[in-house]
Amino acid sequence: MERVRRFILRPLPLVLSLALLALLTACVQAVVEPAVVAPPKIEVAPAPVPVPVPPPVVRAPANPYEAELVPLTVAQCGQCHTSYFNAIKENGGRHQFDCQDCHQQFHAYNPTRNNWAELMPKCSSCHTLPHGPKQTECLACHANPHTPLKVVMSDRLTKNCADCHTSPAAQLQQFPSKHTQQGCSACHDKHGYIPTCFVCHEGHYQEQPLESCASCHPVHKPLQISFRGEVELKTCSGCHSGVYGVWSGSKSKHAKVSCVTCHSQHGLIPSCSDCHGPTPHSAALHVKFPNCLTCHLDPHDPPVKTK
Repeated sequence: MERVRRFILRPLPLVLSLALLALLTACVQAVVEPAVVAPPKIEVAPAPVPVPVPPPVVRAPANPYEAELVPLTVAQCGQCHTSYFNAIKENGGRHQFDCQDCHQQFHAYNPTRNNWAELMPKCSSCHTLPHGPKQTECLACHANPHTPLKVVMSDRLTKNCADCHTSPAAQLQQFPSKHTQQGCSACHDKHGYIPTCFVCHEGHYQEQPLESCASCHPVHKPLQISFRGEVELKTCSGCHSGVYGVWSGSKSKHAKVSCVTCHSQHGLIPSCSDCHGPTPHSAALHVKFPNCLTCHLDPHDPPVKTK
């Protein structure tokens, strides 16, 4: 044992010492830093591709006349009668219902028999003189029953407006104006079309709202000016600019009162007593000055106390 110890402790040649040092270093690294082993690669199987399910096979009966008949739908009618289907869809109005409500017979036309008029439904089957006893030829105005709202502006229609529109026609005759001199179609160039007043007229002031026109001027009797509801006071300035300027600049209580409060009717000049009573001052003063404007000068800008 002593010999071994001496052998180990005995100085070794430099080359041998370096070799032993390298061997010991490799052994230590092998113990301290074990080799990293990569985990095994797991392959994921692809998702199964769904197999399309074929539609159920509908087998026709051996004898086609054994099939059960069902009424045609509107869409099925439209597959052949496309123009009529689109006409009703776009301009059918209340005629947008099942085709067979009118056409109870179809695909029965025979040119030899010339039975077209016999097969076509009659307006009277649903309508009973909707425009009175004078206008009974429906197709004279409603040329296409599939577009009943598109009325042709024919002479028959424009010369007989009063048969249906009795109230406007009566107003035009009872209250003559320049509107009376115009034919109905001059404004209503399409049946049911209501033009704006600004097509022919300018407003009383710039940027006047359209709805304010009819609040004073009934369309078919425009000179019979009537105030309905709230009236935009600037409208009055279109004709009464001088008075409007004086009134709007006044410091009196009258400037806080609407024009139509005193002038409840167009052109009406009220009496002072309508608001202030018969004797707002003493009886002696009223005897001496029976005319209110002798002192109050201008009803749109009466003198006010400054102190």
